[in-house]
Amino acid sequence: MARKTHAEWGLLLCLAVFAAAVLGAVICGEKMAGVVEDAARARHLRLLIYAHFAMAQAAIAVAVSLLYLRHRAWRRYYLIVSYNEKGMQIDPPGVTMPPGRVYRCHLRGGISAEDLPPDGAPVLVYPMFMLSGHSSGERLQEALRVAYSTARRTPRLFFQPVLGASPWLAQATAEYLRGQLKPGVGVLIVAHGSEMPEPPPEPALYCRRLRELLPTGTELRLGYFGQDPEAREVLRTMEAREVLLLPFLLTEGVHSMRDLPTEQDAAACGKELRRLPVVAQLLRQTREA
Repeated sequence: MARKTHAEWGLLLCLAVFAAAVLGAVICGEKMAGVVEDAARARHLRLLIYAHFAMAQAAIAVAVSLLYLRHRAWRRYYLIVSYNEKGMQIDPPGVTMPPGRVYRCHLRGGISAEDLPPDGAPVLVYPMFMLSGHSSGERLQEALRVAYSTARRTPRLFFQPVLGASPWLAQATAEYLRGQLKPGVGVLIVAHGSEMPEPPPEPALYCRRLRELLPTGTELRLGYFGQDPEAREVLRTMEAREVLLLPFLLTEGVHSMRDLPTEQDAAACGKELRRLPVVAQLLRQTREA
């Protein structure tokens, strides 16, 4: 069992004091009904009732203060950072964010102090990137350091995993695919390649999670552009004749128009290819459904 915090013990004490005060007022009221002819005794009991009511009100006031202080301790700011302005309006799935505490910026336009949350509470930084790497790591951290240093502010920053690592992403994809997958239909996930010594783990992690959520026996393969295994080669070796192409890309852009396998590529190896939305559209459609 988890240990209770000081605030929780304080709230339990306030509840006990409130209950005791109400009970004491009730008991004094019952006694007062039996001493109507004794004016001094009745006045004393009446004062006790007033004291018990004051104690109950004080317990409520202290409890409200503790809840307020605890709420301040829970207060967070949310900073959503994307590579360009196309990704700025995407919310991290599975996260509830009070609108007044959400700030958005992107790397391509440069990050200024005006884009950033104020001091006074921790800042949860959500990188709206599909892959971990230089842009979502060193470049993002340096841009935030420079912006905050220019403003002479030193907030506490807590960097969250990139969007591509979110387990909610696989769940949203499975919901979108529900009803579209028929026996014999395969799924090809195509991700951006990397020049890093070790490829980013997000595409493979996404595939593993999605495979667990899709019907048993669904052919699910992963291919890349700019890295082996190359997506067009993976498409050629798939057993399914009908393939759903799932881009592991955040928004529509150069890569989605130039680097993904096409219907012509599929026809050349005797297959039918149907392209699914990029992640931003997929999340939006599952949220509106």
